[in-house]
Amino acid sequence: MLAGILLALIGLGDVVRARTAVDVHRQRTLTTIAVVVLWAGVSAVAWLGLGVPVWSVLVTVVLAAAWIAATAPVRAGAGTADDDRDAPTTRGWLRRSGSWPAVLLAVAVAVLLLWGPLPDGTGFVVDWHDGSGMAFVDAVPLAAVVGGVGSALFLVDSANVVVAQALPPGLQRGAVTGAEADDLRRRFGRRRRSDADADASGGSTVRLKGGRLIGPIERLLLAGFAVTGAFPVVAALIAAKGIVRFPEIRRETTGYQAEYFLIGSLVSWAMAFAAAGMCWLLAHS
Repeated sequence: MLAGILLALIGLGDVVRARTAVDVHRQRTLTTIAVVVLWAGVSAVAWLGLGVPVWSVLVTVVLAAAWIAATAPVRAGAGTADDDRDAPTTRGWLRRSGSWPAVLLAVAVAVLLLWGPLPDGTGFVVDWHDGSGMAFVDAVPLAAVVGGVGSALFLVDSANVVVAQALPPGLQRGAVTGAEADDLRRRFGRRRRSDADADASGGSTVRLKGGRLIGPIERLLLAGFAVTGAFPVVAALIAAKGIVRFPEIRRETTGYQAEYFLIGSLVSWAMAFAAAGMCWLLAHS
């Protein structure tokens, strides 16, 4: 259950970060206030409603705060939105350090899932679940419900952060311009067919941002169908995405559109299936 609470805290934090103002000062002020209020509410529900010990709740809050400090939000259609990624500060260095926050988070979730302390089984949420009288609610253990809610929140925006960190430099923002585009051309040894026209007009921009919106929907669908055992539907969704994206990738002559698609899709699918596996394990434990 603690793993679901941790994912819920992180997911809520990233939902807020991805939707606050672009202005740096205003963004941080609004983000801090909103995250503190939401995390206080989740902590109160975990303690008073689920019977989770206070120290366990504090551990999940500290871990969630570490994630917020070490990662940058990803806004729909705008890539990684954080000026600190290029700043020579400790915070900027942390956020440029690759996928290690996601790896450490996976380890923390596994530890909480397998060896985390169990709640004492008292609280208003526990009482509601036990006496709901609804068959579909009674059929699902409360731990699986918490894990499902936390996983869903994480898959919305936090998973975009993981995907952005997994992409090579130059592919993790919504647009690749100037020196980054030249570097990508050198890496693949070819030029896009439209480069000559773009250079003649004085600019070159490669837009790579559709996955910021498609990704959350795709991950939620894949995780939901995987949990329910609808694996043919899962296979159909994956195949449909490849078919839809194939013409766009085929038109590219550099190869970095294909790299963006493959890395982003594989990481995204891995998170969806990991979330489904966690919910299945909680439901059958």
